[in-house]
Amino acid sequence: MLNNNEKPLLKVENLHVHFKTEDGIIKAVNGVSFELYPGETLAIVGESGSGKTVTALSTIRLLDENGWIEEGKIQYKDNDVLSLSDNQLRKIRGKEISMIFQEPMTALNPVFTIGDQIIESLELHLDMNKQEARRKAIDLLRKVGIPEPERRIDQYPHELSGGMRQRAMIAMALSCNPSILIADEPTTALDVTIQAQILELMKDLQKEFQMSIIFITHDLGVVAEMADRAIVMYGGEVVEAADIITIFKKPRHPYTWGLMNSIPRIDKDEERLLSIPGVVPNPLNFPKGCKFSNRCFFADEKCVEENPNLEEIEENHFSRCWHIDRMLREMHKVKEGER
Repeated sequence: MLNNNEKPLLKVENLHVHFKTEDGIIKAVNGVSFELYPGETLAIVGESGSGKTVTALSTIRLLDENGWIEEGKIQYKDNDVLSLSDNQLRKIRGKEISMIFQEPMTALNPVFTIGDQIIESLELHLDMNKQEARRKAIDLLRKVGIPEPERRIDQYPHELSGGMRQRAMIAMALSCNPSILIADEPTTALDVTIQAQILELMKDLQKEFQMSIIFITHDLGVVAEMADRAIVMYGGEVVEAADIITIFKKPRHPYTWGLMNSIPRIDKDEERLLSIPGVVPNPLNFPKGCKFSNRCFFADEKCVEENPNLEEIEENHFSRCWHIDRMLREMHKVKEGER
């Protein structure tokens, strides 16, 4: 989706992911495509249930047992990820593509020390002996800002604060110097001060390790802080994609616009926040046409019946909407009202 002189590090094309449930087949991801380039941060944005985490997990085939990739292509460097054997995939997963999960208490093994878990990764992927791996683990804990790493390395996850556990997760993810780091809502459970520290840490480490980041979030404030480009997802589909400045200054989908207008601004003393009506429907009961039609201010009969394609509306800016012109007129009215 982005013109770039460099070859993409990761390329996902027409990804479809399904899950089997007692109530039927859930089509969690429908035709998602994107590229990730060396050294950049791509944000995948959307509410819970939009398909953003499933999209990211699919890139390293980490789906639950009831899920499968129905269709699509995932290319990492020169590897066709979907045709790799489990053994080949294990050599990439954790070493070249690492993941930070939303809640470290569920991702870290409670019966092993922090050090044991980092050391295991180093021994497995970098063929280090235990002494070398321990020295490297202590250095990583120091690098991510954990005080007294020589002592903390022998502590269990429950002995650390939430912020320290998240830092330990980052240390583990970075242990093998990955090319790609997938960060799934890594600061959601943290207070604002710790959140800012973690985001700053990730930016510093990205520069040091020269890695690419896929940042999964519902928080557009975090997107503004971290990302170079963003894809906005709703109902398992990409509804808008552009560079980060364009997304914030020129949103061209009602869902993106709604997310933007729900963010409080510190430069406004009295501001009425606009909210998106309703909630994300059950994925078994999405509208027939545009998935957003039952929550959209601009929806008409065409929207209910026909799902628009994702179209390039200007260079490297994509939107999935029948009524961009009407939305722009309404945006102008809102801005005039603010004045």
